[in-house]
Amino acid sequence: MTRYATIEAVLSQPAHIDPASRDADWRIRYAAAIAMAYQPDAHWLPLLHDMLLIEAQRPLYTQPVVQFSQGTGDTRMAEQIGPLTVSFDRAYDEATKDAWRCRGRVRQAVLFAIAAIGRASPELLDVLHSFIADPHEDFAVKAATARALGAIAHPSSLPYLQMALACDEWCTNREAAKALARMAR
Repeated sequence: MTRYATIEAVLSQPAHIDPASRDADWRIRYAAAIAMAYQPDAHWLPLLHDMLLIEAQRPLYTQPVVQFSQGTGDTRMAEQIGPLTVSFDRAYDEATKDAWRCRGRVRQAVLFAIAAIGRASPELLDVLHSFIADPHEDFAVKAATARALGAIAHPSSLPYLQMALACDEWCTNREAAKALARMAR
């Protein structure tokens, strides 16, 4: 089955979600998280937790500073900028490069699924709290985490949402503000 066909099966047939959540291809795991968000149910929570553990083992944020080839020098219009050739400081295997392509996309999709469900185990809450506390976590993941924590509305998340509220990044700050407002109701 092609990647596209697998993704279509995952999105249209719930029986495909469980195996897809552990697939070697991050794009298939991403589709599984999206499918879980479309059909929010607390029975997905252990799979979502496992998906976050899988992502934690991957080199998502290890990209070196890259060297770019010279462009045309003409930056008057974006269309006139020639193609850029990226070169890394050393050779990296394709699995590492693929993890970099993923960045935090699977984490973000998992967090949206958790937000749709609106519940989390204590272990899952610990993982979510660690995303907010980690100064190196992507801001898109932090914003999605704040959204999920607001949907879960567990009192243990208050200090983490206040930490996210103090964040200088707009989306993270806004999601934290909305989550805190929701919890105050």
